[in-house]
Amino acid sequence: MQQEISLYLDLKKGMKVDLATAARAALAFDAALKEIAFSIDPFATIRIELESGTEGSLSLNSIISAAKLDQARLKAIAWGIAAFFVADTASYTYEKVLDHLFAEPEIHQSLSQAEIEDLAAAVVRIVESKATEKQVGKIYQELQRDEAVKGVGVSPKHGRRPTEIVPRSEFQKRGRIVEESEKTGQRSETTVQTLTLVSPVLVQGSARKWKFRSGKLEFGAPVKDRRFLDRVLSGREPVPMSDGIRMKVVLTVKEERKDDVWQIKDRIIDEVIEITPATEQTSLNLGAASEQRED
Repeated sequence: MQQEISLYLDLKKGMKVDLATAARAALAFDAALKEIAFSIDPFATIRIELESGTEGSLSLNSIISAAKLDQARLKAIAWGIAAFFVADTASYTYEKVLDHLFAEPEIHQSLSQAEIEDLAAAVVRIVESKATEKQVGKIYQELQRDEAVKGVGVSPKHGRRPTEIVPRSEFQKRGRIVEESEKTGQRSETTVQTLTLVSPVLVQGSARKWKFRSGKLEFGAPVKDRRFLDRVLSGREPVPMSDGIRMKVVLTVKEERKDDVWQIKDRIIDEVIEITPATEQTSLNLGAASEQRED
């Protein structure tokens, strides 16, 4: 059996999504669906297909296929992923999912009440799953890279615009990926951020921290993106010496619990996505200090 599902990208007028962004989003979508399918049946397999959408959109179409799953469980997988692309994910309560399942004639006729209740409970577990939340967060992070994408949603039918579209303004919040260990008392949070560059470190092999500013807060963070560093230090992608340079980056913040309070231990720039030069070219004070500084 098969079930259609599409990741729908709402694009700005006259713009097209970057191919690499669409590919990474498709891979993240694939991973999220597999995580959900595995919770329903470990033997479920998924195939992702891409097709062009109408102007102003792109549908990343997928077919969920599994030899041993009936249509009810395939629909449950589709509802599981759709829950992360609505205005209020918390609205997917057990009672609401149960109502959806009973409203489907083919499900009501093919499953017993106990089976439907078990399936509703499985969908709720999917929505509450940290593993699935992490996979879906990756989708939002990938789409945040491309300014052409102004919204995203999930549709149960190919070529159909979703009833709800999550706006770009929500991407950063929904793209937060938090990993926490109660055993070690440590956690990390990865997000896509746009920071202002204060001073770079243009020294080959240096582990010193670059200086960045976010709002009024200035902090130091090493740049671990080797390909970006190679381009900068070789002169193939020079960082212009001007005030107000903006850098879109993948930022990981590591924290440690002390006296029941989470304290920032380190910040790391995992990847540099893009650099935006300042509108007005003024000299960059590499020794500048701001009102707040953290190394």
